[in-house]
Amino acid sequence: MAVTVLERRPLTRKRIADAALVFIDAHGLDALSMRKLGAELGVEAMSLYNHVTNKADLLDAVADTLYGDVVRAYGDPVGDWKVHVRALSHAYVDVAAAHPRAVALLITPANGSMSAHEFDARIVEAARRMTDDVRIGALAFATVSNWVIGTLVQEHGLMQGAVERQGEPGTDERVVEFQTVAATITADERFNEGLETVLAGLEARYFPD
Repeated sequence: MAVTVLERRPLTRKRIADAALVFIDAHGLDALSMRKLGAELGVEAMSLYNHVTNKADLLDAVADTLYGDVVRAYGDPVGDWKVHVRALSHAYVDVAAAHPRAVALLITPANGSMSAHEFDARIVEAARRMTDDVRIGALAFATVSNWVIGTLVQEHGLMQGAVERQGEPGTDERVVEFQTVAATITADERFNEGLETVLAGLEARYFPD
């Protein structure tokens, strides 16, 4: 519903981005347009261009908002590198879960996003807690990133198709049993088990002693 005249406040880039994220949550990323967003804010679409260059810039602003949420959710954990990696990973996935229709904006970082840069700084900080070897740290975090982003892609797309194939006629009994058990595993269980396996693998590979 569009805001009333009494509810209008001066437009800012942050307010526009916040409204765009609310719109995306309700209607989806593809439905967003400058005209529709302007209507939600009670202004003409042209007024938005005083704060965002175009739709691509608007999406960058929304992504910046999302990464800001990730940084805040990460907070200031205390502990070794694994504590920090867990906190970063869970913060990222929790924000994605809160805004499932905006996941694509998290997977593809915004151009010039200060919040994304802050997120990257947290990654570097956690890597330094792991090792002084920058290459090992970069490889380790590439591995974690591949797991986290791959999980998001599955949870927000590919996994649905896998569930729909469960129990098709002529399916081997062992396959049916496996699929039945797999279907009882929650998204949180899948994520936590996978993340802990990745962390254990990194520790065994790079720090065997």
